[in-house]
Amino acid sequence: MKLQVRHGILGYIASFIALLLLVGVTGLTAQTLNYKVKYGLIQAGSAKLVQTIDSSRLHSQLSINSSPWLSNMWVLADSITSTYDLAGEQLLEHLKIINEGSYRRRYDAVFLDSGQVRVNGKSRSFKQTEIWDLPSLLYKLSTELFSPGDTLHYRFWDGRSAGDLRLVVAKILTPNLLHPFAQGGWRLYPISSSRKSRENKIQLELLLSESAPHIPLRIQIDTKFGNVIMHLATP
Repeated sequence: MKLQVRHGILGYIASFIALLLLVGVTGLTAQTLNYKVKYGLIQAGSAKLVQTIDSSRLHSQLSINSSPWLSNMWVLADSITSTYDLAGEQLLEHLKIINEGSYRRRYDAVFLDSGQVRVNGKSRSFKQTEIWDLPSLLYKLSTELFSPGDTLHYRFWDGRSAGDLRLVVAKILTPNLLHPFAQGGWRLYPISSSRKSRENKIQLELLLSESAPHIPLRIQIDTKFGNVIMHLATP
């Protein structure tokens, strides 16, 4: 559920209608998006976002891999695989693998009905309410209706913990003579986040297509070692 209060009940209705359009009318139950990846100043490789819907469950996989030439010197192989219950608005499973040079981490999280989360085999109390990881949040945002100046507030799971993520919405105008290389759409950029929502120093910024369902045209993640910028290559 979107924790933005400006739209009230109209926002919930709009989100529900957009979800119906995305899943029911278009018949979209699977989507694959391919990206070109820039890591810092280096054209690093490629990324792929694959999402399927099965019985109101969203199955997602986001993977980032370095080019073969770069892998001979330095490996970039990050991925997030998750399952989200769209009807109950609950994150069920989240597997995050980080492989950036010599820095390697693996966070395998399972959210239990007993009000606990099990991360890498160790359980602890956790209130699983309206929480999103990166792939499920991208899907959530694809169904939203935006207005310039909106402030979005989400509980964001990133690997082994959760925190607050706040994004401001801005409208990017279509290219013109002064900005011929601009890309129109909705820009979502962070205004604040808690330390726990920036595990491994991650910060999130997005450029979404103008019309719904919104496609992520550009995804920027600030990781431990630098910026990962993903530009949509082909749908």
